[in-house]
Amino acid sequence: MPLVRKVFQFLLFATLLSAFLVSCRKDEITTDPNDKLAFSDDSVYFDTVFVTFGSVTKRFRVYNQNDEKIKISSIRLAGGNNSFFRLNIDGVSADEVKDIEIDPGDSIFIFAEVTIDPNNELNPFVVTDSVVFETNGNIQDVQLVAYGRNADFFRPTVFPTNGFPDYSVLSASSTWTNEKPKVIIGYLVVDSAQTLTIEAGTQVYLYNNSGLWIFKNGTLIVNGTLQDSVVFQGTRKEVSYRETPGQWDRIWINQGSVNNKINHAVIKNANIGIQAEDVLELGAATQGKLTISNCNIRNMKAFGMYGVDYNIEAWNNVISNCGAYAISLIRGGEYRFRHCTVANYWNESVRAEPSVFLSNAQRRGDNSVVVSDMNFSFLNGIVDGSVQSANELEVSSLPDAQFNWLFKNSLLKIDNPDINTNDATHFVNMRFNEDPGFENASNRNYKLSATSVARNWASPDHVNAAPAIPTDILETNRLADEAPDAGAYEFIP
Repeated sequence: MPLVRKVFQFLLFATLLSAFLVSCRKDEITTDPNDKLAFSDDSVYFDTVFVTFGSVTKRFRVYNQNDEKIKISSIRLAGGNNSFFRLNIDGVSADEVKDIEIDPGDSIFIFAEVTIDPNNELNPFVVTDSVVFETNGNIQDVQLVAYGRNADFFRPTVFPTNGFPDYSVLSASSTWTNEKPKVIIGYLVVDSAQTLTIEAGTQVYLYNNSGLWIFKNGTLIVNGTLQDSVVFQGTRKEVSYRETPGQWDRIWINQGSVNNKINHAVIKNANIGIQAEDVLELGAATQGKLTISNCNIRNMKAFGMYGVDYNIEAWNNVISNCGAYAISLIRGGEYRFRHCTVANYWNESVRAEPSVFLSNAQRRGDNSVVVSDMNFSFLNGIVDGSVQSANELEVSSLPDAQFNWLFKNSLLKIDNPDINTNDATHFVNMRFNEDPGFENASNRNYKLSATSVARNWASPDHVNAAPAIPTDILETNRLADEAPDAGAYEFIP
């Protein structure tokens, strides 16, 4: 029995020693920069749509999932006293609290409150701030997002972990009117077989990196008018942001629907204006079709219009000031542009790409190349810009599929040794490298001056071809004088 007693005593001692060591370890404060905090939410959305002046409170938790106690050197509201938000940090109401300790496996609560007058037109549509945590030299934060003005808001309900942005789904056909602005946070997805109709005068605001996604077999119909355009823009309302590129992501339309129509819309200040794309990963479907008319697409960080094996019928559009291509059409498709003005005087950085890029091929992420038949025509239009190379057209093709492209009765800036401008297969009745004579390009006024060489240069055949377009983007009659003018605008004496 003495041996049993000794074994028991040893085990008891080992257990007590282990508990003592674990207890001591839990009391130690880690200084390892690899030991970080965890949060119940990366972003906190205040999703009440305010109808009266008031406040809303939300909470989130901060976890210590490490084996040792952790000290948070600072928890602070990034906006400080100027913020719409207020904090209660572990029971203390303050914009900043220092040296908060959390035991291993434990957590603290942080309450955030926002007070907003939704009828104050000086407020931004989306009010943001962040709670910043400094721990062991690491900076982490939790975003706070609230609504600042009366509007219809669409915020994410799905949070993918595969790198795709957060999104919500419009699972039933809907019609938007101009009664209240529409604010999109994240991506808003128009689901398969559903239609989103946007009526004249509707203002659509998209938050940073947000977009409108018309999913496979979904449909977008935009019914703007000359007097009441539909406007897609960023949520920032300050004067300095009115013409700033890259404030939101894009309008992305997939294959399947042939009824997508956008008329009299302003699409501005995004990364890509319109991306109309047959996405191979979504499976086979009818080639999508988009009819876009009387639209102004401007200030895109990358592309104005991006087509991938799509059918696009376009007329009376002005595409201007894009950081890369104003029009990029790849991997085949059917494209007819009539009376469109491409005026790419991008000045936010050095632009290397030409305004128009055409290819019947696409190189995929896995380095494979996909080709499809492509037919493109640019009729009665203008392509001009300020690219350093003085060349605004690039064409690339592979012989594995047909590739027919034509510029006719148009103005084109071109300096490309790989393209023969005397080839009547691709160029008919053209004016090359002549100043189009815009009224004031530096002020984004692309109407034609009295001395413009684009006057009377267009062909009435392309005006009268179905569907006939006898009026310009301002509904001025094109057929009232000697001949139509090239571009989106008919000259008015």
